[in-house]
Amino acid sequence: MLRHDGRGDSLPSDKCSSCGMNVGVYCCKDCFSPKLSCQMCVVDAHAHLPVHRVEVKVEWHLFQNVTLKDLGLRIQLGHDVGESCLLPIRAFNNDFVLIDTQAIHPIAIYFCGCTKAQSHIQQLLCMGWFPATTSDPKTTATFGVLRQFHILSFESKVSAYEFYHSLVRLTDNTGLLKWKDQYEAFMRMVHEFRHLKMLK
Repeated sequence: MLRHDGRGDSLPSDKCSSCGMNVGVYCCKDCFSPKLSCQMCVVDAHAHLPVHRVEVKVEWHLFQNVTLKDLGLRIQLGHDVGESCLLPIRAFNNDFVLIDTQAIHPIAIYFCGCTKAQSHIQQLLCMGWFPATTSDPKTTATFGVLRQFHILSFESKVSAYEFYHSLVRLTDNTGLLKWKDQYEAFMRMVHEFRHLKMLK
């Protein structure tokens, strides 16, 4: 267990495990390999995995949580991963939040503004993200977390309040980071998701 809390196999070298050129100070808690990477490599590696949790080494033995948004990861909706849009539209107020099974993530997204682009809601749904509102959405939940809560509420009788706050604890168990409470938005998405499941 201690191996996964520290530097793992990266102890002999401070170089990035991917490019080998820059200093590796970032480690993903959710990737299979806990090796240290530089900022550019960790952002490139997570273009397909925007809900992974990353830590930065601040001292020889001390790591702190950092978001992929802070590292520069931008998600472009309406196009394949890696493709750029000619008319990107940044999310409303640039404070977009994604609720996932392992944490609550602030992410930077851009909607497609091309002439044949789908609506913002459709672009989010195509990603598997369920929006909390239909106008200027700023909060979404993955289909996975909505399905997980749906099953847990029936099988273990967990309340939405307990489930949501367990996600808050998974995001930051210290309580030092102040997050905007997304509980009401989460409940709205749960109710809509359950209603749509019944109509399906």
